[in-house]
Amino acid sequence: MKMILAATVVLAAALAYAAETKAPAAPAPFAGREFKSVNIEVKGNKIWTPSTFIVKKGEKVRITLINTAPSGVHAFEIDGYPSTKASVDNKDGDNTKVVEFTADKAGLFRVFCPIHAGHVGGQLLVLE
Repeated sequence: MKMILAATVVLAAALAYAAETKAPAAPAPFAGREFKSVNIEVKGNKIWTPSTFIVKKGEKVRITLINTAPSGVHAFEIDGYPSTKASVDNKDGDNTKVVEFTADKAGLFRVFCPIHAGHVGGQLLVLE
């Protein structure tokens, strides 16, 4: 009888704890434009793909950069948006970076690799 009572108390405590313990809240969805751009290498040419991004002025932008090029570290930057500068390694576990910014200027902006100027670039088009 004492064993059943003890088991009931332990079970009740465990259920009460589980009911009070909540899973961590999921992050809020990003309120803006999201892109994923992957660095690839084909016959020695390195490129972020997609390399053209089209957004509206005032939009928040998040670009997840994933480097799969076997040749090592590559970088990403958008002229006029210094917060987009990122170096991305190609090692597993360290091959992803996220850049975020607000597209506060309308126009066409160059997307490039500040480490390797000869790599294929792209563009950011910010519409009014």
